[in-house]
Amino acid sequence: MQVSKRIYSITKHLKGRKLADIGTDHCFLPIFAIKSGKVDRAVGVDVNKGPLESAHANIDAEGLEDKIELRLGDGFSPLDIGECDIAVISGMGGMLIIKIIEKGLEKAKCFNELILSPQSDFSALRKSLHRLGFEIFKEDMIKDGAKFYPLIIVRPGESARYSQFQYEFGKEMLENPNNDFYEYLEELFAKNEKIINENPLTPERYEEILEQNNFIRGFTERRQ
Repeated sequence: MQVSKRIYSITKHLKGRKLADIGTDHCFLPIFAIKSGKVDRAVGVDVNKGPLESAHANIDAEGLEDKIELRLGDGFSPLDIGECDIAVISGMGGMLIIKIIEKGLEKAKCFNELILSPQSDFSALRKSLHRLGFEIFKEDMIKDGAKFYPLIIVRPGESARYSQFQYEFGKEMLENPNNDFYEYLEELFAKNEKIINENPLTPERYEEILEQNNFIRGFTERRQ
């Protein structure tokens, strides 16, 4: 089964018996996770009926009807507390992930681990995870096509607050950078330079971008 680099990377980090895939879409992640031997069973949850119809067809095609259950609903609401031991929320913006966790906080804290892969608002998500009582204990950065996706792996627990740039880029990622992370920083640096050179900015915004690029320059220079 061919899957995207993002799904492959998420699967690599799975450590559990039963997976809950929130926003499962076509159910590629649960199917691949079971076929890879990473989990024994899975529940795919989606708020829309259309993707679940496609998911049913994909599950049937792989002969996994007895291992994957699909449920229509919002976030964690279709799940029972303790039913699954690991959950994935990916393929959506960071602010939506925050709302899903906030709305289902009691259930979210019953998982051994949550693997989160936001498409935006990375810093806001990290800050909210600390505020809501989660410890970020591992991160990864994946470039899939032209886009970058952080994988933020958390578990219930208190954590010391981060510095500004640890929230922006991930403390664990800064301590254990990979090649995709360095490429992400290089592209962000170039994007920031273009903004500074081609757009009128308030003094506050100019200083914010300049400070970020100074941090990126110092961090990437240590690689050499």
